[in-house]
Amino acid sequence: MWKDVIDKDLIIINPKVKNKKDLFEKMVNHMYNLDYVVNQKKFLNALIEREKMANTELISGIALPHARTDAVEKLFVSIVIIENGIDYDNSKMGPAKVIFFFGCNENYNKEYLKLLAKSSRLLKNKGFYQNLLHAKTPDEILKILEQYDEIEGEVSPEKDFLLIFTLNKVDKLSDVLSSMVEVGITNSSIIDATSMAKKLAYEMPVFAGLSYMVHGKSKQSQVIISYVQNKKIAQNLADLLKENGIDLSQKGTGFMQLIKIDSIIGNYEEEIEL
Repeated sequence: MWKDVIDKDLIIINPKVKNKKDLFEKMVNHMYNLDYVVNQKKFLNALIEREKMANTELISGIALPHARTDAVEKLFVSIVIIENGIDYDNSKMGPAKVIFFFGCNENYNKEYLKLLAKSSRLLKNKGFYQNLLHAKTPDEILKILEQYDEIEGEVSPEKDFLLIFTLNKVDKLSDVLSSMVEVGITNSSIIDATSMAKKLAYEMPVFAGLSYMVHGKSKQSQVIISYVQNKKIAQNLADLLKENGIDLSQKGTGFMQLIKIDSIIGNYEEEIEL
């Protein structure tokens, strides 16, 4: 995945920048010189407007500035390492040290979302973050990215399935949705639900003795309904969730079902404002 969106020219280590504004301006110029950006001013304004919506330093020391605009020629990610950090206008998170710049136009929406989700997940891995932070050359960083780049599995010849995901650990919903985006699922509907076991334990007096089994756990579940183009996507999702501590083989976590779809009427994709 990384090899399609980044090369060593897109990796900058310890640039001479004074502040966040200076960093943005220099990175936009750099992207323009590499022909990833066709309109410097428009792309810079798009980055700034995105920052006004919410500061993109979402994890301490890590920032993910991004923008979707026709000022971008093609999807890219540029990695900036600033070992001593830079003031990113976010006092709660402190100086930003590892910064992933993303840009795309409307032709790369799904790939863009997958790349954002993957980067966000990996940067939460302390080993990945520390390896990047202490890398001395762009080639070192490319090798680190390769180590964390999963090989895409074979695609199943069977196509068009309805994926029904019942999640009992509702506090894990954001992690599940991020993982779904990473494997290419962006069309889900989410329904608040209650599992039968929880209904029995909480609301039916005759079964009140069962309540100890769910003591302290949420009564609610989430049902996520999605369209997937092949069944391999569901297994990829299960593997990714397990890697991140959400093991569907453990009782009480949740489960997935796949139902073959005969036909689809209408457009299942939604426009996501990035």
